[in-house]
Amino acid sequence: MQKIKSILLNLIFFIQVLLIFLLLFDDRIELPVWLQVAGRLHPALLHVPIGLLVFLVVLLLARNEFKKKAFNKIMLVVLLLTSFTAAVTALFGFFLSRQGDYGPDALTQHKISGTLLSLLCYGLLLVFIRQEKSRSLFYGLGLLTVGSMFFAGHTGGALTHGENYVFAPLSNSNDPVADADASVFQRAVFPILEKKCISCHNEKKAKGKFVMTSVTEFKKGGKHGKEWEEGKPENSRMIKYIHLPLEDDDHMPPDGKPQLSILEMTMLETWIRAGADFEKKLTDLKEGDSLKIMASALIALKANHLNEKAYEFTSATEAVIGKLNTPFRSVFPLYQNSPALQADFFIKESFASSSLEELKEIKDQLVVLNLSKMPVIDKDLLVIGSFKNLEKINLNFSKINGTGLSSLQGLKNLNSLSLAGTDITSESLKPVLVLPALKELFVWNTGITEEQRLKLEAQYPGIAIRTSQFKEDKTLRLGRPLLVNEGVVKKDEPVVLKHSMPGVTIRYTLDGTNPDSVVSRAYDAALHLLVSTKIKAIACKSGWYCSEVFETTCFVEGQRPLHVELLTAPDKQYPGEGPKSLTDGRKGFTDVFKEPSWLGYRDQPFAAGFDFGSDPETINSIVISYGRSIGSYIFPPAEVEVWGGKNQKEIKLIKSLKIEQPVKNEPQRIEALTIPLGTSRYSYYKLIAKPVDKLPKWHSGKGKKGWVMVDEVFFY
Repeated sequence: MQKIKSILLNLIFFIQVLLIFLLLFDDRIELPVWLQVAGRLHPALLHVPIGLLVFLVVLLLARNEFKKKAFNKIMLVVLLLTSFTAAVTALFGFFLSRQGDYGPDALTQHKISGTLLSLLCYGLLLVFIRQEKSRSLFYGLGLLTVGSMFFAGHTGGALTHGENYVFAPLSNSNDPVADADASVFQRAVFPILEKKCISCHNEKKAKGKFVMTSVTEFKKGGKHGKEWEEGKPENSRMIKYIHLPLEDDDHMPPDGKPQLSILEMTMLETWIRAGADFEKKLTDLKEGDSLKIMASALIALKANHLNEKAYEFTSATEAVIGKLNTPFRSVFPLYQNSPALQADFFIKESFASSSLEELKEIKDQLVVLNLSKMPVIDKDLLVIGSFKNLEKINLNFSKINGTGLSSLQGLKNLNSLSLAGTDITSESLKPVLVLPALKELFVWNTGITEEQRLKLEAQYPGIAIRTSQFKEDKTLRLGRPLLVNEGVVKKDEPVVLKHSMPGVTIRYTLDGTNPDSVVSRAYDAALHLLVSTKIKAIACKSGWYCSEVFETTCFVEGQRPLHVELLTAPDKQYPGEGPKSLTDGRKGFTDVFKEPSWLGYRDQPFAAGFDFGSDPETINSIVISYGRSIGSYIFPPAEVEVWGGKNQKEIKLIKSLKIEQPVKNEPQRIEALTIPLGTSRYSYYKLIAKPVDKLPKWHSGKGKKGWVMVDEVFFY
């Protein structure tokens, strides 16, 4: 022990000297690559000395419980480890500081506080060894060390998460979105930057020397100069980095951070295209201005999601999530861009306790865990109890009997627990009934009687305990297949369907009918579609129920007209981007019809002209891509007309169709309306789509006019 003590003391002393040297001459030092790699261990190492210091405090408070000789030995070991790990953590912090773009003042504060903490830990060790009887000096130095630990932690947190990270929830700063006099930048652009970008681009941590926290700094740009070009988002470095592949080192935000949604990307692009004005207010923009439409849509979306739960933990990387997805386990975000994850398990014969252990890689992000019908035993609850952010657990028809439920007592956020079909008893439930967030408990098909349930509900009135009896169906249903392609499919692009489960047969139809498991065509190779087509598909496998029907319209690129014009003006609320919205290959969103892809008509028909020049090709059909959102009065057109001829003046009616209307509310979606033309070869086509004049009696808006929403027109 004496030899180890001597070695550690000398090593700690050497590191203290090295730390002071690095602090004084840091700007003159070049690090080899292997030390840069070592520096990345700093965030993991820093928890060790913090934990040891906390343990020291506890040890001092309980010193009367130990014999003096034993206490001194324990204190010496803990102090040696604390001093050594604090020194190594500070050293690795210096290595890491050479690799990031951090604000110089903030970085200097953290380096000084980290070095000071290391020196104080070393001093505490020396005082204990050499002046053991001087309690007042030891305790005074100990208080100073703990204070230094908090300050070093604060400066480190500011570097990682931004200034005032700890106390931000207590601030009373105004929300710029709520200020009607604020600029478009403050109301719609800055909230995106604040949510997705500022954690890496602030005064404390200025990645690429680009600071976004103030307009002045934002305008300056980064180390490569200004980050955007007014009016030209396609030439703006900021937009280019957003669209880089996720695995690219320059992609922003980095892999593992919450990514920008398509709407957020479009908002930034629209703002730059409109001139990147920092002062212009929403009220200064004209009705129909694409920037006003996008900003209004995003502000409305934020208002609608104020109560949506936000999570403070960081996202797991795509690589980790991809590795954890297997044919027998699915890991996926709760909703788009959320760091919170759900894990579902399939096929009980393939389940092993090790597959639960593997989820420790996402122990902070795992919020929902579905182990229904898996052979989970009470011993496995120890692992489940380590997933501290779990909110919902499904253990229906597992092998647990309740003896291990006490392992879940650390799950402070658990609000829903399903234990149907297990061997639990009312007594074994008691460890989880005291969980502070638990709101519902499912105990169907268990030995718990109605009398016991009522008694438990009386004892724990905040928890809904649900019981009923049903027969267990041991046959599972497959998940739906998926379409790999996104957006408008190019002419020669193969259309690919997939399913994550091996050995699954996908059966599909292209004529609008529902596929079955026997007669419908089996998908065995990529499809090559010549026109926009509705695909319906199911997944089937022996021993499983076939999946529910997957339905989508695959829009395929068609012939492009030389010129497009709108013959009737769209409503001011939905102007899209004028005629180019019809042939730009960009699909709209069904949840935000004010997005610039959509043209909306209500008081007059949609009418557009398409010029194919003097030598047109044969056109066999026209497809209108339109939106359906019945609850929002957005219906299919009541009637469509196609006119053809040499030009706008010399044309004739070549096709007229009345369109079948919905008879009840239905999910919102984008549909393809195909208009067959036989064989036509006109230089000019005029397309008319008439809105529903009066909504049907069953609709809440009966008698009012309907909307027609169009985002693309295809010619085949």
